[in-house]
Amino acid sequence: MSQTIRDAAIVLGVYDLLTSLNFAVFCDWIDVPEANRAEVTPANAGFIRATMGVSDSLLFLDTQGADQSLWMCWEMGWFDGACGPVAVLPVLAEGERHYRGREFLGLYPYVELDEHGQLKVVRPVVADSNGIMIFEAPNSRSFNSWRSDPRDFMRPRVISDWDC
Repeated sequence: MSQTIRDAAIVLGVYDLLTSLNFAVFCDWIDVPEANRAEVTPANAGFIRATMGVSDSLLFLDTQGADQSLWMCWEMGWFDGACGPVAVLPVLAEGERHYRGREFLGLYPYVELDEHGQLKVVRPVVADSNGIMIFEAPNSRSFNSWRSDPRDFMRPRVISDWDC
């Protein structure tokens, strides 16, 4: 789980949720509390890279503190290029019902709970250059199915004017 310690209470809640659903989750400051995170060093990066290298998916915990992290964008980019499926796990502000993404995070599917309390992965909506929203089907699939089938990471297709 790519996250920031600035959001410790949220991270702990998500960690507890994921482990209660029987997922193995790595969170550096929970699982290796003795590690020094005060500095970004090649040794620290090597440790995180080695840990990500044995993981089958990465969840980017998108919180208000995420954009201040020195690590999170690097983790996402490295994992996407080296290992495979990346999804955004958004934390919505009070009263918000839908995740809209931000910046490049819109390239990735996002995770939400379904009506049965299980995780599902949702393909993000894309807009063409005229602002027309395009919804692709299937729009979602189970989290376990997404993790186990590397053929389709539920990313939106790139839509351009000449595709029509």
